[in-house]
Amino acid sequence: MPSPVARLHPHPQADKADVRVRTHGRHRSDDGCAGRRVAARRGFCHDAATSVEPEGVPIGHQRFAPSALVRIDGRVEEVDGGAGRRLLEARPELCRYAAALLQSDRPRASFFWADRDSTWIRVTIDRSSSDDEAALITLSTECLPYGLTRRELDVLTLLATGLSNRHISDRLDAGVRTIATHVEHLLAKLDQRTRAGAGAVAVDQGLLRLPIPGGHGDAEALTIGVISRLAEAPAVTSLRRGPSDLGLGHARRPLLIGSVLALTGPARADGIEMRNGAALAIHEINARGGVSGRRIEHIVAPVDIFDERAVREGFDSLMTAEVDAITSLYVFCEDVAMERAAAYGAPFLHAMTSEHMAQSTRDDPQRYGGVFQVCASEVHYGRGFVRFLDGILASGAWRPHDRSLLFVETMLESSQIATSGTIDVAERSGWRVAGVQYVEAQGADWTAVVDMIHRSDPAAVVVTDFLPRELAGFQRAFAAAPTDVLLYAIYSPSVPEFLAIAGDAAEGLVWSTVTGTYGDGVGQRFMDRYSQLHGQPPGRSHAGIAYDEVHLIAQAWAAADNPRDFRAVAERLRRIRYRGVNGSYFFDNDRQSALAYPDMTRDPSLSQAHLVFQVQNGQHRVVSPAPYVEATFRTPPWCGSVRATA
Repeated sequence: MPSPVARLHPHPQADKADVRVRTHGRHRSDDGCAGRRVAARRGFCHDAATSVEPEGVPIGHQRFAPSALVRIDGRVEEVDGGAGRRLLEARPELCRYAAALLQSDRPRASFFWADRDSTWIRVTIDRSSSDDEAALITLSTECLPYGLTRRELDVLTLLATGLSNRHISDRLDAGVRTIATHVEHLLAKLDQRTRAGAGAVAVDQGLLRLPIPGGHGDAEALTIGVISRLAEAPAVTSLRRGPSDLGLGHARRPLLIGSVLALTGPARADGIEMRNGAALAIHEINARGGVSGRRIEHIVAPVDIFDERAVREGFDSLMTAEVDAITSLYVFCEDVAMERAAAYGAPFLHAMTSEHMAQSTRDDPQRYGGVFQVCASEVHYGRGFVRFLDGILASGAWRPHDRSLLFVETMLESSQIATSGTIDVAERSGWRVAGVQYVEAQGADWTAVVDMIHRSDPAAVVVTDFLPRELAGFQRAFAAAPTDVLLYAIYSPSVPEFLAIAGDAAEGLVWSTVTGTYGDGVGQRFMDRYSQLHGQPPGRSHAGIAYDEVHLIAQAWAAADNPRDFRAVAERLRRIRYRGVNGSYFFDNDRQSALAYPDMTRDPSLSQAHLVFQVQNGQHRVVSPAPYVEATFRTPPWCGSVRATA
């Protein structure tokens, strides 16, 4: 069956954060959440039972929910799909509430309603601003907030209508002392000192239920009391024109970006970076009114990048969700990703750093015309390594004891940079490749690798394991037994997890990425906003590239007449020249791949700089190329002194 899918949505405090999660994963079956599996099968939106990221990322609960327009006579009309219509036609009681709102002078109603299988449904009814005879009704399954029980919600609803404990006990056929106990629990759960405060919270947050327990009685001070009475009255066709300044009109389905991200498995930390970067971009775009008035929502298929079946099912789940564009991190079953995306046809923006995928697009543009690689490929890493060594050698910043190089690589295709092209470039610069050591991508014996470095005694070593936890393991093993060698890594230090694990052992490490977040004004503003939203700074690569991907897609959607015309959107993407936080994007080439500076072009306005960083005082600082340099290269603390001591 398809992988779980998470939807990311605006935070309820939209000015502060814009991240919500919806997941089709496991569901709890407690007093407030029973029947959630049934609800999922029936097509309701539901909230996340657990947070995808538990370490402090602000995560909300429900969102993109089925919706439909309900008219005064009870007729139901579709809004961007039939799911909402089908759900409401099977629940005519809710249609009567919507029609009742139109008969009243009230603009909006929000309440909980218990479905037949005891699932709690959050029902929101909004009067249309552009059609006096229609209301938009939205449904989402939701656990009762604040840990409320069913009985406490009954009591809170009646309390909000102004009833005393005795009158509530009469309505619910319960003892006054029992009701008093429920009220005490409610005050504690809602963090309120008075009944009036609890009632205000209930009204403000829609913590009310329909039907009103015991009947609507004298509840007409509340909107739910008004629509409850009108819903039970004989059908009325005259309308009361209430306020309608919500600007909803005939609401349209949000534009959906679907992402296959490593939110499980060894690359999870990088997947979180991408998810959070995309969330920031979506927040910013939605705060400006969306794309042509339509909001963007993010659907995430969490996968383990090493699990081919999970990757396939992740793409299939996005296809089932009918997303309007797809993005992804890297996966190690590239053909699966490429074929599933091509079969669906929506624009697919990926950060695989894959020469194989770029060449596939070049060789079959008809099939892969919607596939875009938002970074350069891995073939540039080896050349960039040699270019950097040449530069610090020429400047006198580094004096190696000889001209030998050692490559430590995994068997994964995208981490193999000791190609014939790299070796040729190295030899032309006077370097000698002393060897290539292959290790497992996961669980490598790094102590053995360090021993081998001691025996071969190269001037510089490049380690290409893309997993930050693995590279941190190597760095700690090396720090325990250092030798006079320059260490150079590829990409993985960009993930904050690396420094968190490696700690002081990372000091002096040099590393590079063909898609890194710049330290200029554009990049710094992004990093500041990311920190404000997520409570911690981003890494220096994939958070930025995910942010840029969303803005690229939004620009293409805005330029196309119809976002569902996938070919037209792809054509717009090919024409875009976009300056993002990770540099510039230009896809108008036969590979539909971003260009690397200075590897592929000398024009930085059309490319992304192949950035080289060094860990200095616990921070990543760009040391090459100009004009992006933030600091000068420093001789690593273990170099020179180790050999002199020996």
